[in-house]
Amino acid sequence: LVLMLWLTLPDVRRPNRQGVRWAVLGFLLSIVWIGCFSFCMVEWATIVSNSLGIPVAVAGLTVLAAGTSVPDLLSSVIVAKQGEGDMAVSSSIGSNIFDVLIGLPLPWFIYTIVRGKAVSVQ
Repeated sequence: LVLMLWLTLPDVRRPNRQGVRWAVLGFLLSIVWIGCFSFCMVEWATIVSNSLGIPVAVAGLTVLAAGTSVPDLLSSVIVAKQGEGDMAVSSSIGSNIFDVLIGLPLPWFIYTIVRGKAVSVQ
């Protein structure tokens, strides 16, 4: 995996690859890799959930919850080890508030504007 990333992503830290063109190329190729990893993760979660008899939606929500919580956990642990416990707690609370106030309603709001009809939640 690391070899594939090393072969396909330009190292913009090298003196001959500094500049906006290399940075944009690296950014776009990173987005392509994120798309590939996301596709594989969804396929694997579907296969595992079907194999275990778990509804695909439950498996998807579980992977989504873990994917959003692990980075918060790691950043909070790093900040707490630096002696900033209040910052670690506020980060964990603040990220959840942001998710509830922006992360959930914004896609529904955009969908309502584009489609012209409300989102049906069942």
